[in-house]
Amino acid sequence: MIFFTLAKLRGDNIPFGPFRLGRFGLPINIFAIVYAVFIAIFLPFPPFVPVTAANMNYGGPVIGFVILFAILDWFISGRKRFKGPIERAEIEKEDRNETNA
Repeated sequence: MIFFTLAKLRGDNIPFGPFRLGRFGLPINIFAIVYAVFIAIFLPFPPFVPVTAANMNYGGPVIGFVILFAILDWFISGRKRFKGPIERAEIEKEDRNETNA
């Protein structure tokens, strides 16, 4: 999302899908990025001080584990099996053209 927002701010041409937000797309993207950064910073904070095992906020360690698992999965096998949306759309278009021919 950040890359598309930066490209849009630079004025680059971005390939759109079937749904667009029109002129509200850029402000919504910027708000989403700011909100995601805010949540990522404040999610691991404990709700009470002093922190004990009973009142600890386990959201930070859980999301850290999920991110670590996703990164490991990507480097082990994800790069080989994942096809991006543009590549997948091109493959599906070729398949439709072959069945219609």
